[in-house]
Amino acid sequence: MSHSIHSSIKEIQKDMYFGTEVLNRVSFLREDNEFITRSLFHPSTRFIFFNRQQPLVYKNYGTKLAILTNGNNQVNIDELTPGVHDKLGVTGTKFLANGLYEGIPGWKSVLNTWNEDNRNHDKELRAGGKPIFLFMGLLDESIGLDVNSLKGESEPAVSEDDDGEKYLDHQGRYQGIAYYAVDVTRNQELSQQLIEFVNRCVNEQQGTATSKPKSAEENGVYYTHSRKHFLSFEHKEASLYSYGAMFFNWLKTNKFCPGCGHPTIPIHAGGKLACTNDAKTEPTAEKPEPRFICPVRSATVSNVSFPRTDMAIISIITNRDRSKILLSLGKRHAITKMYSCTAGFMEPSETVEIATKREIWEETGVNCAEVSIVMTQPWPFPSNLMIGCMGVVDFNGTDEVIHLGHDNELLDARWFDTSFVRKLVYPDEVAAGEDESFNPEGILIPMSESIAFSLIKLCVDEARNAHKL
Repeated sequence: MSHSIHSSIKEIQKDMYFGTEVLNRVSFLREDNEFITRSLFHPSTRFIFFNRQQPLVYKNYGTKLAILTNGNNQVNIDELTPGVHDKLGVTGTKFLANGLYEGIPGWKSVLNTWNEDNRNHDKELRAGGKPIFLFMGLLDESIGLDVNSLKGESEPAVSEDDDGEKYLDHQGRYQGIAYYAVDVTRNQELSQQLIEFVNRCVNEQQGTATSKPKSAEENGVYYTHSRKHFLSFEHKEASLYSYGAMFFNWLKTNKFCPGCGHPTIPIHAGGKLACTNDAKTEPTAEKPEPRFICPVRSATVSNVSFPRTDMAIISIITNRDRSKILLSLGKRHAITKMYSCTAGFMEPSETVEIATKREIWEETGVNCAEVSIVMTQPWPFPSNLMIGCMGVVDFNGTDEVIHLGHDNELLDARWFDTSFVRKLVYPDEVAAGEDESFNPEGILIPMSESIAFSLIKLCVDEARNAHKL
């Protein structure tokens, strides 16, 4: 579910859609081969699957992200609801009755192959039909997991990889449930097997496995490309989807080294790219130690080896007393009449504040007097971080004048009375029979999952609070 429109900014900052903290990334453990091996094969480990950056879902049951486990009968973990649950714990029902070990032929072989390739930095790591794995992190006590509640769930070990515990314990220091994202784009056979496996699980849960089993299409089991689904996930699911999708976009678009053109492979459990060019210079009297010919491999610091995030600013524009809000209509929203905040990408050597002022002027012609940073949101389309700001404009007869002729991106931009915008944010405040009279043009604002909505809401709330004072 999305945030309630009555959520406070503090709550939204903590639980931003696509950006909720759901895992302890323990990124330093990506280089620990022992940990990766133990977490990869543990029965409790969760897997999220992507095909061409599209996540596997079973949408007919609440647009749920399909999260699968290695072992059978793994425990279900309750959602952490602020003010209700202090700790995540066992719900009393099983997470899924069936696990990948029994449900997918050759699953353990797939894990073994990737584990050895990752451990040895094999040059063929993403060759042929091999899936790409990404270690995402641990659901642990720092994220609210009550490890003690899982201790009573231990069962007799059923395999050499199963220690009987329902959570991973590494060196007595890192305890929890490991999560991996898996890109199966290169292995369509495995991709289809996963669809069929999840569909069998759904049929069993619905009691239709033997009587009249439904097809995957009937059960809504597939890899979705729809933003309608991405924006309908529960917050935890949305953040897990965003995490995997952004990493896999980076891996897909960086298959070759920018320094020498050789293929790259994702090492450290998917968290770092490595050039496969092993060629070195010949030793000389001046430089007796050979160096890699590839400038990326020989560099002290290589930014291209790590994931990138494209920074974009998005700003709500208002005046000093918050009585006016400037919203704009982009060309692609002409039919829906959705007015939103001003946004654009940052440029090198630009501060957030200067980028915000620049984008406001370039798109609307308005001169912004001051800028404050409010909140941020990851936006996985494909790999952006939206930096939400508030820009204040002094109404002096010049700075607030709108001019759309600079870069010609917008169809319209207007200063709206905040009292009008408030009714778009809080539709329950619209009086009966007032729907058409207060908004004859049918103007819309962005959906509540977006940072644009949160910024607009912040502004109208500040106006109301200022009025009360």
